[in-house]
Amino acid sequence: MNMVWDRYVSHGIRELGYDIGTHTMAVVFADKTTKYHSPVPYPMYASIFHATFPERLYKQTVERNIPTVSGA
Repeated sequence: MNMVWDRYVSHGIRELGYDIGTHTMAVVFADKTTKYHSPVPYPMYASIFHATFPERLYKQTVERNIPTVSGA
């Protein structure tokens, strides 16, 4: 897995990572827990990263609809 990381996304999400090859998104929360979701389309990852309220968008689009997979 070859993740690209974006740091300091918001107060609740410390980091977002994305692997284009596997369409896997990693979410590191403020408490340092990490969840991996796949398959996540790149436009969905980008919209979460650029959102005004990324935690809300994550919960509405990814957490409820895209399976959690094991980490790297």
